[in-house]
Amino acid sequence: MENVIEVKNLVKEYKQKRAIDELSFEVHKGEILGLLGPNGSGKSTTINCILALLKYSKGDIKIFGKEMSPSAYDIKREIGVVFQDVAVFNELSVYDNINYFCGLYVKDKATRKQYIEDAIELTGLEDYKKFRPKQLSGGLLRRLNIACGIAHKPHLIFLDEPTVAVDPQSRNNILDGIKKLRDDGATIVYTTHYMEEVEILCDRILILDKGKIIAQGSSSELKALSHIENATLNDVFLEITGKELRD
Repeated sequence: MENVIEVKNLVKEYKQKRAIDELSFEVHKGEILGLLGPNGSGKSTTINCILALLKYSKGDIKIFGKEMSPSAYDIKREIGVVFQDVAVFNELSVYDNINYFCGLYVKDKATRKQYIEDAIELTGLEDYKKFRPKQLSGGLLRRLNIACGIAHKPHLIFLDEPTVAVDPQSRNNILDGIKKLRDDGATIVYTTHYMEEVEILCDRILILDKGKIIAQGSSSELKALSHIENATLNDVFLEITGKELRD
C-alpha cells in the first residue's frame, strides 16, 4: 500500500517536556485517517511538524516519498490545510476569497475558474458567491474556509475540526464534501471531537496521548479492544485514555 505520509521516530521537545515522543506512523494513499486524542495529546503539534511549521528535535518526515522541509514548495503545492480558526478576507466576496487562495497555486485563469466553480459546488455555496464573510452564518463561513483550502485540488488535505459549532445542514454538507474529496482521490488527515464523524468518515484511527500512539485501527478494531459489551468509540476512548474526548 502506497504511503502519502511517513513519520518515523518523531520527537518534539519544549524545554524539558516531550510533546511528541518517538512517534511513528503512515498515512496511506486514498484513506481518511482520524487523528484523535484528549487536549494536549500532541495532535496539533504532530500536524504542525508534518507541515514543517514547527521545528522538531528528532525524526524523519516524508510526504509523497520526499523529505518534508520548510522550503519544499513542490510538496506544499499538493497539500491543502483547513485549520479550525477560519482564515478568510472579510473585504472580499466568497468567490474572490476562493479565487485568491486558489490563485496561490493555479496560475492559468481558465483552469482556476473551473477549480473555483468545483469548490463552490462541493461546499454548496452556489447561492452565496457575491456575499462577504460577515454576511454568512457560522456554518456557511466554515464551508467557505474549506473551499479556500481545497480549491487548488490538493492530493493531501488536513482538516482540523471542520464542523465545530456549525448547523446540521452545513455539517452534513461538509461531511458529504469530505467523502467526495476522498472518492476523487484525495488523502485526508482528519481531527474532530465528534466520534460519530469518525465512524462515518475514517478508514483508520490513531489515538494519541502524551505524544504517543496508544491505539490504532479501524472503528470496529478499536471497539474490539473494549471490555464493554457493544462498546462505542467513546467507551473505547475513555477506557484507553482515562479522559473524555471533549474536555
